[in-house]
Amino acid sequence: MDPVHSTRTVLCPADNAVMPRCAVHFYFHNPDQQAGFMEFDILRNTFIQTLRTSLPLALATRMQMTAFTYGGLTASIVDDPPLPPICKHIDDTRTVRRMIDADFAPSTQPPVIFGIPIQCNPLVGEPLVTLDVVYMADGVGIGLTFSHAVTDMGGVVRFCVEWSRVARSHYTKSATEHKPCVLNNDRSWFWPCICAEPSPPTPPFVTHLEALATATDTCAYADSSNHSNELFESADTDSNAEPRAARSPIYRMSISAHGVAHIGSVRDAVCPGVSIPNLISAALWQCISVSSPHPTTYFAASLTARTHPTYADYWGNTSIMKYMHHETHQVSRMPCAELARVIQQNVASFTPAEFAYIINQYTSESYLQKLQRFVENDKAPRVMVSNMSRLPFYETDFGFGRPAKVCCPLDVPHGMAAFFPRSRSGGIDIYLRVSDLVVQNVVNHELLKDHITVIVYE
Repeated sequence: MDPVHSTRTVLCPADNAVMPRCAVHFYFHNPDQQAGFMEFDILRNTFIQTLRTSLPLALATRMQMTAFTYGGLTASIVDDPPLPPICKHIDDTRTVRRMIDADFAPSTQPPVIFGIPIQCNPLVGEPLVTLDVVYMADGVGIGLTFSHAVTDMGGVVRFCVEWSRVARSHYTKSATEHKPCVLNNDRSWFWPCICAEPSPPTPPFVTHLEALATATDTCAYADSSNHSNELFESADTDSNAEPRAARSPIYRMSISAHGVAHIGSVRDAVCPGVSIPNLISAALWQCISVSSPHPTTYFAASLTARTHPTYADYWGNTSIMKYMHHETHQVSRMPCAELARVIQQNVASFTPAEFAYIINQYTSESYLQKLQRFVENDKAPRVMVSNMSRLPFYETDFGFGRPAKVCCPLDVPHGMAAFFPRSRSGGIDIYLRVSDLVVQNVVNHELLKDHITVIVYE
């Protein structure tokens, strides 16, 4: 299929239930006030130019559902590309220098970027991609949002690197203009390859559904006076008001490059062969499970897992959430290193056939209902880990140097931990929506306490 003339995509209902959009924020510092620093016209024109080659589907302005195929809804473009996405030029008096000094605390970031992005739902006429460029006193902020119907975060990063190379050849007036490469991220390419895989001998999907329902129902029908209501929500503090639930805030938990190196040395000693993000995931899992008042509540973890390398050619960062289910009291008693080995084993044993089987069940009405309830239930003790800390965010260079900071936007769902690279020199930023009870456990955890800083990010 010629990607330039592709007129279909596959909208995965399960992906949209968990994370309907993929968004990222870049901040570029211009302390020397260079003339022509990331001029808007070049940014906008090269942005659309790169989309036309790399992700042409994102240029469509309206889509309609046509059929259930390939584990999702096939949608056709109603308005033919290349119609421009939403690109905004915004001026702001804030400074990147102040953000750097404040470790990019929320109060220092431009509201137009820091705010929650639009849904990017193609089935109701919203654009599939939006671009906000904020010009500050000493730099530029870029907010980029793609519908999850178009690509995943790995595809977003690959696109940004290609876009920056095209723009750099214009800014530097290179004699040879960079030609963007085709990113085979259109899901109408991806799903047929996945679904061609044979089913595994022992399909995990039935037990997956049962455990998902248990994890949701145990907390969903808990007595309202139970302590579980405080795990992921806060009660209204106004004594005269009716008690009501409020969403837990997002916390950014940061581990410096030095801290990651130290955790790596601990890993080498107690669980060699386990990745550092999986060891940190085990610690997070412990911090949430010990906070649970229900000793029989199932706890589900979601792991980013790469599958067969062939699929990476079709989809930038092939991943699927694989839930593991253990009773909470078992998890809380399990040493962190042992739990990390369990997580690593689950990732390592995640086969393309298993991935294909789950993908093929994505249109199951029962599955979608249970998944939606699971995601919306903000009392369930769980953590869904999406490890993006190794994606090349900091290779995005428009010709004026790499970004001073790459940030995660404020649409992290309840109980999901998004791992981002902390800086150009390493480290990890973890964005997690949980209660302060869990945060207290994190900052006191033996593995993390000397290496982690926490700020409320919302």
